[in-house]
Amino acid sequence: MEENIVQYLLQGNVAVNAGPNAKEVFLDQVESEYNDGNILKSIFYQVRALYQASQDRYFQIESSVCGNQQPRDKPKLAEQLLLGMNDWEKDNLKSNKLMQLALEKISIPNTNCNTEDKPQTVSCNFLQNIIDPLEGVRKIEEICQQLPKEWTILQLCKGPRTETTFSVFRQIQELDSNIYVTLLRHARSREYATPICLRFSGPEQKGLFKKYANVANQLKQCINVDPKEYNTKEAKKLYWDMLYELDQHIAQALKELKNFFFPWSFLFTGQPYTRSPTEAALLLSKQRKAFAKVDDFCNEYHWESQERVLLSLTAMKVESLSELEIHKICALLTSNGREQSSAAKLLLKLQTASAEAREDVGSDTSNGTKEPSIHHYPCILIVDERLDHFFWEELNVQQEYCRVSSLQCLWRLHTLYRERIHSGYLRVNITDGGCLLNPDNNLPKTEMRMRCFFEFWLPNWLKKVAQKPTQDELLNDFFKRSCYVYAGHGSGLQYIQGKHIARQQMNCVVFLFGCDSSRMQSNGLYSELVGSHLYYHAAKCPTLVGTLMPGLDANMDSIATEILSRWIAPHSRNVLPWQCIDRVSWQKEGVVKPSKNDMPTVADVSPYQIGSLCWVLARIHQRRTEPKYYNTVPYVCRGLPVWNCDVEPLPPLPNK
Repeated sequence: MEENIVQYLLQGNVAVNAGPNAKEVFLDQVESEYNDGNILKSIFYQVRALYQASQDRYFQIESSVCGNQQPRDKPKLAEQLLLGMNDWEKDNLKSNKLMQLALEKISIPNTNCNTEDKPQTVSCNFLQNIIDPLEGVRKIEEICQQLPKEWTILQLCKGPRTETTFSVFRQIQELDSNIYVTLLRHARSREYATPICLRFSGPEQKGLFKKYANVANQLKQCINVDPKEYNTKEAKKLYWDMLYELDQHIAQALKELKNFFFPWSFLFTGQPYTRSPTEAALLLSKQRKAFAKVDDFCNEYHWESQERVLLSLTAMKVESLSELEIHKICALLTSNGREQSSAAKLLLKLQTASAEAREDVGSDTSNGTKEPSIHHYPCILIVDERLDHFFWEELNVQQEYCRVSSLQCLWRLHTLYRERIHSGYLRVNITDGGCLLNPDNNLPKTEMRMRCFFEFWLPNWLKKVAQKPTQDELLNDFFKRSCYVYAGHGSGLQYIQGKHIARQQMNCVVFLFGCDSSRMQSNGLYSELVGSHLYYHAAKCPTLVGTLMPGLDANMDSIATEILSRWIAPHSRNVLPWQCIDRVSWQKEGVVKPSKNDMPTVADVSPYQIGSLCWVLARIHQRRTEPKYYNTVPYVCRGLPVWNCDVEPLPPLPNK
């Protein structure tokens, strides 16, 4: 019976209509198949579960608009409805004239729609109607092989917890379960395309989930205070003590998250590269030699492909691992004591050789040679909506990350922008933009600071300040530009319905600087989680930057201007770099003046601007601008990794 239900849900759009219950059925299959040793089948149901929720509805909104759906698609819709009917509905249809008329109408092509000049809908549900899990895994492998070879793609899926389907948002977050980490694309995917899944659980997971569920609420308790009640010295001290405790709470939660994935947290790191052709050749040679030694070892001991790939990735990141981590990894890869010892010796030998090579490079000063500057390609995190409140970017603050809600969503965005993606980045040119500042007209200090920034840095941008926008203004004036910035309460969805955003054809990069602007929320009991980014991605927005929890106004303004000034070129290259302004005068008076006597220009400070938006966000997580965790952990980049060629040309990186 259960197998029949699963197969029924895998057909057409049945799972979409079934809602959260369908996801729970798929997640039960995830757990059951993993327990039975059918790892690949478990992976199939994970990928299926993470997509089946609200995203199909958003894309249906898009495809239902006249011009976005080709006439030949209408009969398919009627067929899908018939396919999704149960036996009672089929019997009822025989006598239900209204339903017969409705099916007849949607089966007739609408010749009044002019589709010649309209963009076609890009289908992304590549697993639709695939019932055999192993066939589905082969399709997943095929899709991942077509994605950029530079990407590392990790999928994070929370195990089944049926009661959360009928819970409020807080309970959805608090209730713990296993976490499945699936490696879909990595450095050796060309040779070994089969996904690898690791399941993490333990007695500490209950406390871990509870800690992360409480972070946002603790911050709200700190900042939702009446200023009149905090005008005494004692009250102010209490306020700052509460924030200090919150900062310590977040620091402990981050530490526990990294420990939870011990010793595999290094998997959250992308593939290394360097921009110097000479150093790139050395790095590539070193990696190939390491993989060759791993292959020799695995051939000698007859290790399977999964263990071979994991040992290869360990060898690639061995410089950053402790001896304890190395021995633990080897113990998890094999239960044979002799093989464990041999594998550990191999890794430690590679680590020593790497350290010696680094010392040789560092000591070679005769020709001015310096230690290679190692970068890492973007790591794409496919995050389950029920794990989205975790601060995954903090697992490695030196790494560039992007989040997406499903592999299908990633595939759709990649398909839309395939021609402009090079070296793992979507190339964009941010030359014009629009900003909506304090539309509720009740954040005067934010308005002062952000207006000052835009008038100084981007005076040519369209600006609307302290006024609520109309829906037409947003659609026709702001969303049509190469960049849109919102600074106010929430995400700005209070001024336009999400369904109207989803119907658009947006090519702009979006920044939402407001409390919870990109946080997954529940609309009530028995509800899927929704977030502003889902609407924007449905509208083909390639990338969105937002927050996972509330923030303090002055600190959010500081981070917003740091991100924008690092990534977007000023109207004039002769302006003072934003890092050189006097922060106090800007924050308190809305006045830009130099912090020192000298006044360098942006052109003088060459490393100031950065092409990769993900790296700009990584700098925020490194706490270079704001030192407190509660001010930095909320910022996430969703969608594709983008590179602004207007500030820095994308370097011609060597092929692997």
